[in-house]
Amino acid sequence: MKERKQMTERKERGITLIALVVTIIVLIILATVSINMVVGENGLIKKAEQARDAYEESAKRETEGLNTMLEEMMKETGVGPHGLPLVDTLGGGTSNVVLESTVDAEDVNGNKIVVPRGFFVRTDIGTKVNDGIVIEDKQGNQFVWVPCTEEQYKKHVYNTEIVDDAQESNCTDSGNNPWKTYYYRKWNDWKEESNVETNTKSVKENGGFYVARFEAGVPDNASFSVNNESNKETMPYYTDSNSNGNKSKNVSQENGTKLKPVSKQGMQAWNYINQTNAVEVSKNMYSGAESSYGVTSQLIDGIAWDRTVDWLGESYSKIASESTQYGNYYNTTGVTLPQNTLYAQHVYATVKSEKTGTTGWVVANKYRRGSRALGKVNLTENDGTNKYVAADYINGNNYTSESYTLSGIVEMSTGAISNFMLKNIYDMAGNMYEWTTETGHHNTSSSIAATDAKYAVFRGGSFISVNTDAPVSLRRGSHGTNSLFFDIGFRVVLYVK
Repeated sequence: MKERKQMTERKERGITLIALVVTIIVLIILATVSINMVVGENGLIKKAEQARDAYEESAKRETEGLNTMLEEMMKETGVGPHGLPLVDTLGGGTSNVVLESTVDAEDVNGNKIVVPRGFFVRTDIGTKVNDGIVIEDKQGNQFVWVPCTEEQYKKHVYNTEIVDDAQESNCTDSGNNPWKTYYYRKWNDWKEESNVETNTKSVKENGGFYVARFEAGVPDNASFSVNNESNKETMPYYTDSNSNGNKSKNVSQENGTKLKPVSKQGMQAWNYINQTNAVEVSKNMYSGAESSYGVTSQLIDGIAWDRTVDWLGESYSKIASESTQYGNYYNTTGVTLPQNTLYAQHVYATVKSEKTGTTGWVVANKYRRGSRALGKVNLTENDGTNKYVAADYINGNNYTSESYTLSGIVEMSTGAISNFMLKNIYDMAGNMYEWTTETGHHNTSSSIAATDAKYAVFRGGSFISVNTDAPVSLRRGSHGTNSLFFDIGFRVVLYVK
């Protein structure tokens, strides 16, 4: 009896254990099914993610469609989001009809722009502020609107030292967007000679200013212009010298007529002009008959330069320290000028004399039109006269490579390479250093200028500088206000009246 009871209990425990195992297996199967239903390829989470993505994509398409519809409506009505005239309506068309009065306008995103009297908007180039809106006068000069608040402008008003200054010469500031600069501004005799108070007031009232789209070009009516009727056949390269029939570029007027720089594509950049005359001719640009235009013109100051660099950085965050791809430098590679481009080729060489040789830049004596790779091109004695064909050097056979490898480098015309453009502004890095209105009595190397003499700052890089040493933010104060060189030009800035 006792044994039967024990056997019954064992059977019951066995059945219970089997039931437990079966239950666990069932639970595992159910859990697996449940997990698969939740996280599997066709599970609830995956379906929820797909539904979310579908919703977001649908919302994105709906928003884009709505924005497109709103933009079309704004273009139909000619009114922007804040009730101002839409930029798209201020184009001059084929007849280049300029505005008879200054107009406060806005783009489809509600960004403000002030289009001054005497200009129209190149709507074929762009109609959104953040892309770079281009205005043009009836002479074809082009400028780009740089949005700027009073606070953004004041950030770059020069004090004894500011955050963008390095603490030792030729070094780079730390930070995410370092600026290449020099430490000479630790002396308080450096200052802006532009009318900072008036310019700040204009920026505050109008929300920005205009910077020339191109480096300053030589006007056609100048005796030293390649487009002057007397020069069209020979296209001479005028220097700072009046010898050998050359005409000096370092003038602000000729025959009693004020010379006015141009901001146009494909022009010879105005070099061999000192900072003093660059200040003068920049003021000339909208004087006389053009004084009725709704702007004042001046040589770009360091404040406007720095604000422009900040704004360009919104499209390319490293532009202040890495301008390699945006300028014509001594070591530029892989870039070729388009056909029929105006350029001059200069050579770094040793000039032979009876006793010794002097090494330095041999400046071209003619411009050419054609195609040529940018950057340094090594030339050898075996090239014979071919090494001078690009520029027709005077006494070319007196140059030798005994001490240095002959190397050719190109000075190009304004706006020649589309890749050197950012937000529709060309060549702020490379090609020409550019004078500004910042002056002082201590130069880069700490020297003090002679009595009543002073140095002037030039910015960016040039065709004879190395790209890593001369990004767009570079500031140098090593040359006097009356100095002139073949790789220093300038740029005009406009403030709305």
